[in-house]
Amino acid sequence: MIKYHIEITNGAEKELFKYNAKLQDRLINKIRGLASNPRFFGSKKLLSSTNYRIRVGDYRIIYSIDDAKKIIKILDIGHRKDIYR
Repeated sequence: MIKYHIEITNGAEKELFKYNAKLQDRLINKIRGLASNPRFFGSKKLLSSTNYRIRVGDYRIIYSIDDAKKIIKILDIGHRKDIYR
């Protein structure tokens, strides 16, 4: 299986490190899983853009996929009540 390279934006990285260690571990594990399967069961394409989202409890990870370059870019991480604004 072809692995994707994962890039994370500065804003998403700052958000990630705001959370406690347990939640960080859960989010990081989910992000690492994207490298082998960026469109796994449970990921959804956002209607308003070409981006995707995955759930981690009440938190969401917004990301884009570049199949030509095999890159996944993590755009934003946040609580579900704040992420879609």
